[in-house]
Amino acid sequence: MFSIADRYWGGHLNCPPDELFSRPLNVVTHGEELRGYSGALGLFRDGAATISIPPDRAEELRGLLAGLEDGCTPEKFAVALAPVAALVLGPAYLGYTTEVRGDDGEARSLNEEDAAAVESLREACGEEEWDHGGSSLEVPCSGVFCDGQLAALAGYETWGGTIAHIYIVTHPGYRGRGFGRGSVAHLARRALADGLLAQYRTLDSNEPSIHIAEALGFQRYATSMAVRLAPVA
Repeated sequence: MFSIADRYWGGHLNCPPDELFSRPLNVVTHGEELRGYSGALGLFRDGAATISIPPDRAEELRGLLAGLEDGCTPEKFAVALAPVAALVLGPAYLGYTTEVRGDDGEARSLNEEDAAAVESLREACGEEEWDHGGSSLEVPCSGVFCDGQLAALAGYETWGGTIAHIYIVTHPGYRGRGFGRGSVAHLARRALADGLLAQYRTLDSNEPSIHIAEALGFQRYATSMAVRLAPVA
């Protein structure tokens, strides 16, 4: 399972897959997939880390990270780049599964006939929450209805032709009733049936969301963190 993730993230971070978690700190420069991204992206696991940085600011950032060769945690990473950071995203749980546990509840696949229900859910959640977890019917989506309302919506984007990156959002009035978990379970099974590796990512601070992932059989692959850089003065 993790070999697929290794190949994806190795390509994404411009690092040989077998070197992703080979030493306490491995700093590489952005390749094609992160070209133009003005930020530093790191993966952390078991005391090892790989961080990809923009080539045009490599000297500056390598200098800031130089004191972390003996061990780079997400927290130390954020502190080291604080002088040049505009926004810190994470730390985040990054997990995968090839076998989903538990039932789908009453979740089903969604289609264009559900467009009005999706729009109603989007309005109930608000812009920021929708940006983080909402999905368009242009991608595969699963959901659960309750009292005629779309109570939860899960959708996935395909990354690198191998990974189904899952998003989930639940109506504020229907939380804590298992609707989100059922939607994710249904969608993850669809992704696996399509030959994709199901991926679940959520902030480490969102413990209820991590509990959903673990209950469904997702296993933590790594912790991720991104630091968007402030423009050079």
